[in-house]
Amino acid sequence: MIDRQQVNLRLERELVDSLDDLALDAHVDRTEVARRILTDGIARARMERAVRDYAAGRASAWKAARAAGVSLYEMLDAVHQAGIPYELDPEDRGGPATAGGSRRVAEPSPTYGRDATVAASGDVAQLRERFRPAVVRTLFIGESSPAGGTHFYLANSNLFRATRAAFSTALGADLVPDGESFLPWFRDRGCWLVDIADTPVNHLSDTERRVEVERGIEPLAALLRVGAPSRVVAIKRDIEDPVKRAMALANVDVPLITLPFPVRQWRPVYERGLAELVRAGAKDHSI
Repeated sequence: MIDRQQVNLRLERELVDSLDDLALDAHVDRTEVARRILTDGIARARMERAVRDYAAGRASAWKAARAAGVSLYEMLDAVHQAGIPYELDPEDRGGPATAGGSRRVAEPSPTYGRDATVAASGDVAQLRERFRPAVVRTLFIGESSPAGGTHFYLANSNLFRATRAAFSTALGADLVPDGESFLPWFRDRGCWLVDIADTPVNHLSDTERRVEVERGIEPLAALLRVGAPSRVVAIKRDIEDPVKRAMALANVDVPLITLPFPVRQWRPVYERGLAELVRAGAKDHSI
């Protein structure tokens, strides 16, 4: 049985009205809505504090993950999303700490051949072009390249892992290549990934982030006119509206599917949604 204690709060009328509105929409009572909001808010606050502690060197990745109540894998995803260089402590490797305390040991993100230079320079345009299909059937649109040095087209990002897992779930692990081999396979099925923002935004404030996304609407519209995809997949709910506006500017009237970015609790949601799309595409031979 869950041990719950009563907490009395005095809230402004506007907040109470908002709680009642959300409760009506979710078909639950006001208390349950408030509990869910508190749960989600505390989880976010714990994660933000853990990321700050890791960035400042006050905690290893393992300690930060424990403090946030998440797995090491989820913690490292959050570190990458925050644009913090990925470094692994000896204790994170499973080895003993040094006599003078744990010493942070840099571990570069894995890269493949000459593409490492492309990613390091920030010039990912040629990397994307290398995997551009002759005919774009499904255009995946992300918000931006990560600031942490990983990239889908380097086969080392969270988005890459989740996307490959979704295809594997839909079509079978035996049919879907792993690692770098997935990239040409993805291309050959008419799938292509681009970003609406030209530069990494995950280290920016919300306002700066929106400005960069807005700047990308017209260039995305131009790409849509030329590419003429059969469907568009927006990866991150925050960019759904800008993608819609780019499609309208390009006069592209095709299905738009919006999926959450696959990090933390949203990864299973992303994988399920994409797997359903891939299954449907396999049936009509569009993927």
